[in-house]
Amino acid sequence: MRQEHTDILQRALKREKAARKQAEKILEDKSLKLFNISQELKEANGKLEYLLEEKTSQLKGVFENINDAYLIMDLWGNVLKMNDIAIDLFGYDITTEKLNVTSLIYKEDADYAFVSFKKLRDTGFFSNYVARVITKNEVIKWVHINASVIYNKDKKPIAAQGIIRDITDKRHTAELIKEQKKELDVIVENSSLGIVLTQGGNILRTNEAMQKLLGYTEQELSKFSIKNITFREDFIGSKDSIERMESGEIDNFVVNKRYKKKDGSVLWAKTNVNAVRDNFGNIKYEVKLIEDITVERERSLIIDIINDVAKAILGKIDIFEIAWEITNNIAEYLNTKDCVIYLVDQDKQVLEQIAAYGKKVNSSKQIINKISLPIGKGVVGAVAKTGKAELIKNTELDNRYIEDEVKRFSEITVPIISDGCVIGVIDSEHIEKNYYTEEHLHTLESIANLVAMQLKSAINLRERKKVESKNKELLNKLAKSNDELQEYAHIVSHDLKSPLRSINAIVSWIKEDNKGKIDTVSLQNFGLIETTLEKMEQLISDILLYSSVGADFTEKQEIDLNILLEDLKKILFVPENISINILNKMPVLYGDRVKLQQLFQNLISNAVKFNDKENGLIEVDVQDQKLFYLFSIKDNGIGIEKEYHDKIFKIFNVLNKSKESTGIGLSIVKKIVDLHEGEIWLESEPENGTIFFFTLKK
Repeated sequence: MRQEHTDILQRALKREKAARKQAEKILEDKSLKLFNISQELKEANGKLEYLLEEKTSQLKGVFENINDAYLIMDLWGNVLKMNDIAIDLFGYDITTEKLNVTSLIYKEDADYAFVSFKKLRDTGFFSNYVARVITKNEVIKWVHINASVIYNKDKKPIAAQGIIRDITDKRHTAELIKEQKKELDVIVENSSLGIVLTQGGNILRTNEAMQKLLGYTEQELSKFSIKNITFREDFIGSKDSIERMESGEIDNFVVNKRYKKKDGSVLWAKTNVNAVRDNFGNIKYEVKLIEDITVERERSLIIDIINDVAKAILGKIDIFEIAWEITNNIAEYLNTKDCVIYLVDQDKQVLEQIAAYGKKVNSSKQIINKISLPIGKGVVGAVAKTGKAELIKNTELDNRYIEDEVKRFSEITVPIISDGCVIGVIDSEHIEKNYYTEEHLHTLESIANLVAMQLKSAINLRERKKVESKNKELLNKLAKSNDELQEYAHIVSHDLKSPLRSINAIVSWIKEDNKGKIDTVSLQNFGLIETTLEKMEQLISDILLYSSVGADFTEKQEIDLNILLEDLKKILFVPENISINILNKMPVLYGDRVKLQQLFQNLISNAVKFNDKENGLIEVDVQDQKLFYLFSIKDNGIGIEKEYHDKIFKIFNVLNKSKESTGIGLSIVKKIVDLHEGEIWLESEPENGTIFFFTLKK
């Protein structure tokens, strides 16, 4: 081998030794470093093992002591671990038996459960899962679950865990509350009271009754506050109670106030306000119970005004004074400056103003520019004609309106009715439109009913005074006329009888002087003249008798009618074929003997005179009534047709022409019965006789 090759090998060997030596040095350094790292790692692993053991112990404590049920399952639903609460909840112990969560699913909630498990696998969690489960003992429970997926270090899902809360009791409570809320809603909606829920005065909710009371829909009311539908004066009046409730001093209060209805009318309501407070005592809501007391309130106002009117007119008999009091009370009640009372004059068919309030009256209570309205003209005249009250909200739209004093835009007119007849009218006007309400109308109608009787009495008294004054004058004239008439009757009777007697004497002288010279026909004519003269004299005597009945009425005395009738039977000419029977004992009464004798004499003599029967019968009877005696005189004579039953008592009515009848006898009978405060009538049929009935006061 050449030297040159040897040198090359030696140099290469030298380099190799140097490299190995360097590598050994590096290896020695790395080994030392690795040893040091190993020692550090060992120390770190020790610490990690300690921490892991500590965390495991802590997790085990959390797992065992968590307040809700907790379980871990594999991805197929097999339960791997459960805490004690889960064991108690589901009734399974996985240390002795296997459990898959599908066994816990309630059948009706299965679809919801599988959808939720799918979401768990797809997204890694689900929350607020609420469903029913069925325990080992087949008890159905409501649960709330939050679940999540457990991943390994490679972020692959290996299991799932869930926290389960038993909400069965809470669910039952919620359902109970829901059911109670439904029941409460039914009660609220069907309540006759209006119910309003407000917050800070703003309306949140109303029930149907409240909507009906005010005439608004629920949506319309929800845009309002209580202040919007309350009269300003009433809102201010309840402000103090509201402040006391807000301060916590009171929790509720009651107030009577007015609400504005949609149609513009007024609702008077008893309002019970209740505070609903939060845990800090602050008012969260206000509940208002609204009771309609409009009728009661109006009734109270009506009673007040009626009492005032009644007190004002009590004992008053002057029609103008009564009307004055009525207008003043009504004007104050209506808060108006105009009120007029009209009186109906039926004879003239007009309405007369008799009382007024306001500028129509001067200081002496006299009506200025008093007007009269024909019945039927204007609103007042129309009400007087129809008898129906009227409420005019805008007189500009009613062409019947008559301006009196000044133009006003509201008018209320009510008739005063007595015995179905309008005797007066109450009329009031106001400067504002739509001022009067139906309640005002009802109140005035009540007042009109109240004052009708008093006003009618005053009218009657006024008329009676007029009539009495007129009657007094007439009675004086009548008394004077009667005196003159009686004097005239006696004079006429004497003056008429004197020439009749002269004529009768002349006829007798002619017959005597021409005895044997006068033919038979002439003698018959002279006989007719004598008969006529006798009848005329009898007629004059009867007229004198009729005119004297009622005059010189003697003082009443006790008269035994039994004796009176026996005396009559002796002086009357009664044919043998006619019998007069007294059926009952006659009473003793007080009266004028002469006139009572005339009464019975005329009736009995008529019964005798007009009896055409072979066996004539006249029966006199009496019945004792409470305040009077009822007499009857019955015969079986010729009878009287019904059409003449009323006419025969009128003077000069003669049914049977005869020289004895003048047509005055029954007129005298009626006049005597009238003087004794009785009545007379008859029952009769032709050929079947007649019964005259008459009463005489005891």
